[in-house]
Amino acid sequence: MVNSQQPERVAVITGAAGALGSHFARRLAADGYHIAIADVVQAEQTAAAVQAQGRQAYTEAVDLADADAVRRFAANVLEHFGRCDLIVNNAAHMPLVPWSELTLDEFRRFEAVNVEAPLLLAQALTPGMVERGWGRIVQIASSTIGTPMPGFAAYVTTKMAGIGLTRALAAEFGDLGITVNAVCPGLTRTPSSEKHLPAALFEAVRQSQLIKRTEEPQDLCGIVSFLASRDADFITGQTFYVDGGINF
Repeated sequence: MVNSQQPERVAVITGAAGALGSHFARRLAADGYHIAIADVVQAEQTAAAVQAQGRQAYTEAVDLADADAVRRFAANVLEHFGRCDLIVNNAAHMPLVPWSELTLDEFRRFEAVNVEAPLLLAQALTPGMVERGWGRIVQIASSTIGTPMPGFAAYVTTKMAGIGLTRALAAEFGDLGITVNAVCPGLTRTPSSEKHLPAALFEAVRQSQLIKRTEEPQDLCGIVSFLASRDADFITGQTFYVDGGINF
């Protein structure tokens, strides 16, 4: 182990170099978690923000579509921290791909990042949770599973599969002290979403919400913090929509 003192709790967050994951890392660090991050780039700024709060941070550049890389990352987290208590599956492959242009290889990348990586992390990191009798898995899904739109076939399909995985793992771990829940954000303004999605879509979604403003990353931190806490000990297998009322 790298660290001489074993931390009390450790959270693994995928896709935390920026956007939603970075906000989750900061909030969970404030809640007392040490943070391990897997993203396509080194999450140096997020790690620095975590350390500024007096918590430890570990970051690794990982292609989450590469199963071996995901397994290596999980092993490195356990070597570095000695444990994992919370997995936040936040990373997502989400480019807008017209149905007529969707290839099988592209679909499989959606599947690998959005479904297979969370499965592999659970397999690698939950044995310690089972041994200690406490753990958390939070799957970041999407409100598009309830309101699909053209161009989102692969994204919606794999995000719905993530909900299925959430419910299946909740059944596996129900009596073992590990809760597994999903959060469905609405269309949230992040650098990635603004890059891949048209401005007209943001306006259309805003108008369809009961709360008439675009969702921001900080709108989602509270539910993740709650589900990661002991206050949520009796909540599992559930899907929480945090979308400004679009699914009302």
